[in-house]
Amino acid sequence: MEIDLTKIGMYEDQQYEVIITTIDKNGNSNAAPFGLRVLNDNEVFLRIFEGGNTIKNIKDKEEFIVNITADPLMFTLATTNTIPDDYLSRISNKTKSNGELAYLTDADAYFICEVKSLKTSLREDDIKSSDVNFIKSEVVELNIKNKCVKPLNRAIHALIEALVNYSRINIVDEDAQKYFLERFRESERIIKRVGNDEEKESIQILKENLISQGFNILENE
Repeated sequence: MEIDLTKIGMYEDQQYEVIITTIDKNGNSNAAPFGLRVLNDNEVFLRIFEGGNTIKNIKDKEEFIVNITADPLMFTLATTNTIPDDYLSRISNKTKSNGELAYLTDADAYFICEVKSLKTSLREDDIKSSDVNFIKSEVVELNIKNKCVKPLNRAIHALIEALVNYSRINIVDEDAQKYFLERFRESERIIKRVGNDEEKESIQILKENLISQGFNILENE
């Protein structure tokens, strides 16, 4: 099968919310949610902070599986702890000689990645310093289980929330308006960071409409 991530609705230079599954040297599975950026048809990029099981397993085995799902329970389990083995299936590793891989049984699609480069650098801010790993990987196998697969992107959800708040902003009191404007600024930030051209154009149209109605959308910026 030709590797082409556009077949599952993932496009170059766009970021998607996915669940990464890995297995450690002792055969224990791990699952965690990440934002993944597509570099081209068969290459992806991850930024992972040091300290978690996912990055440890990736460094040990130089491979992982990316699961495409919209299941809220899977994202919740992966975020709060990890996904139990009951929800996972295991497959033999066809590309390397170090055992099994695990994927979400009910994922709409999943693909196997091999690490091509991994660079670590120190990130410093006002709170703490942390090592960040920048991982470029090649997609070596793509499995589509649901022909209607659609990867999650935070931008469309941020836009929908902004549109809902916009539809109500003229019928609420001043405190609620201030809250909606704060939420709009956060939605705009997300869309500028991970949205596509249509989503960025949409939030700009919404912004111009708010300004034309006299709302100070630049407040607190």
